[in-house]
Amino acid sequence: MIKRVLTYLKDDVMFTVSMILAVGTSFFVTPDFGAVNWHTIFSLMSMMIWVGFLERAGVLHAVSVWLVSRSHHARTLMTSVTFLSFFGAMFLSNDIAILTLMPIYLRLAKDLSIRLKVIGSTLVIMAANSGAILFPFGKSQNLYMYGFYHVSVGQFFKWSVSLTLASLVLMFIITRFVRATPLEIKLKPADKLNHGSLVFLAITGLILVATIFGWTPFNVVVPLILVAFFIYNRSMFKMVDFGLLVTFFFFFIATNNLAHIEVIRELVSSLFDTKSHVLFGTFFLSQFISNVPSTILISTFTDHARELFIGSNIGGLGTVVASMANLIGFRVFRQIEPDSSKSFMKLFMVVNFVMAAILLVIFGI
Repeated sequence: MIKRVLTYLKDDVMFTVSMILAVGTSFFVTPDFGAVNWHTIFSLMSMMIWVGFLERAGVLHAVSVWLVSRSHHARTLMTSVTFLSFFGAMFLSNDIAILTLMPIYLRLAKDLSIRLKVIGSTLVIMAANSGAILFPFGKSQNLYMYGFYHVSVGQFFKWSVSLTLASLVLMFIITRFVRATPLEIKLKPADKLNHGSLVFLAITGLILVATIFGWTPFNVVVPLILVAFFIYNRSMFKMVDFGLLVTFFFFFIATNNLAHIEVIRELVSSLFDTKSHVLFGTFFLSQFISNVPSTILISTFTDHARELFIGSNIGGLGTVVASMANLIGFRVFRQIEPDSSKSFMKLFMVVNFVMAAILLVIFGI
């Protein structure tokens, strides 16, 4: 038992760091459990279960097979994979889109060269991080900011649409650098979709989106949705990443504790005192501790919500630890293609930082 716990703590770095921060800072400040953003935690939990139903219904696999079967050369395949991940992440979130699409892509591409596997996997992760910007529920930190700053729907889209469109254009340009090498991929046809499941998914999905946007009462609708999920298929609760939810819980406690430690408050407040400092500082900090904890920490000390939004979303590009989605993607790739991890890391870092630099120039000046 102890060995399993230690293995988990070693593998899930974000969980371990958040726990150490929460426990460590609680020795200096009495923790305030009222600082926990339960709206974010239960929204994430509901979306995880809904996406689990979507995956179980075979929708994503069917769409993937349909796209790949129509790709006659490498550039078309990379473009199809990029767009599938980009638009899929808008509704699935970047983490879940990667966790779902990466294994599907690598299985479908098992007969392709290592180069195409590396390129395709890199594009899946980058496209998911880019497409997930559009809606609040696409990324964990966006969902948090949407609630923390009490942002209106119109204001959020003012921030997100331009960054999403710029990212889409850049992703498309990147696919143009892939050589149009002819391909011949033989695939088994996808299983038939269950229409009853699709109707259930459509209804519950629309209700969840409306609730996250604040159009329906959250405290009433989300519990009812969770009860409906439990009645429909209780086993789908196993799809919930409780480790991620507890990680958020720890970060909420830790950042609130830090905000009440005088030395820390004065230091962070002085470092993130202007719009440009918030934007570039969030990007820089995200490269080392990931964009979710960076957002939660910095939000406690600044009212520059737009700059925090831009900095944290661009901050997901860059190192493999800049976003939890990056870590998930790398972990999946390493499990399936362990001998190509170094090649993946090299390409991933180069392309990510190039795209991040371009977006920082566009939105930071």
